[in-house]
Amino acid sequence: MLLRGEAYYDACIDKNKLRAEVMAYLISMPIQLIYLRIEQYDWLLHLIEYSFDKLRKNALTTVQHAEFCLTSCHTGSNEPIHTGKTLVSTLSSYMPNLQTLRLWRDDDFPWTSIRPEYPAGQLYQVLTRQWIKSLETPESIVKHVAVFEQNLCELVEQLKQLVYLDIYGEIERKKVESYRSMIEKCFPNSRVYMNISRLRLWF
Repeated sequence: MLLRGEAYYDACIDKNKLRAEVMAYLISMPIQLIYLRIEQYDWLLHLIEYSFDKLRKNALTTVQHAEFCLTSCHTGSNEPIHTGKTLVSTLSSYMPNLQTLRLWRDDDFPWTSIRPEYPAGQLYQVLTRQWIKSLETPESIVKHVAVFEQNLCELVEQLKQLVYLDIYGEIERKKVESYRSMIEKCFPNSRVYMNISRLRLWF
């Protein structure tokens, strides 16, 4: 079983490296890349990790619009749910001229997870179900409003040219007004449209 596990892991790494190399060549083809749409945010991280040396110099710095999917913050193994914590630092480092950002989510709008890390095995399923049930409690809503505020403030602070954020996701109805109130308080000059499945924010 150990050998099978190692072989599977190596195969995944090889697949990620190959995809990253192909993406590097494709992204480097335009003289000036303005619009970047990648199916998974993880693929952008793989590109930077495995094939950044194959990218044309400053190939990503001209990007003004970026769009990709982020993994769930609530369900999944411990590593993937925390992928979003690198979002702002990655974008500000490699796409400093970004003006619009569209994110596709399986669940909540914040991209930084506050779910505890759970051990693998049967206990994981039980703890995850308990976590999902807890999301509609007042305590959970307050925590998620706070982390979403941190996400948005960091995004605006690090990406000076950002004017529009568009997030497709799925949130509890109870969170809509809480998120809206926080945004209106933190960004009084912004314009926001929000329902349980989409957030559109003009800074």
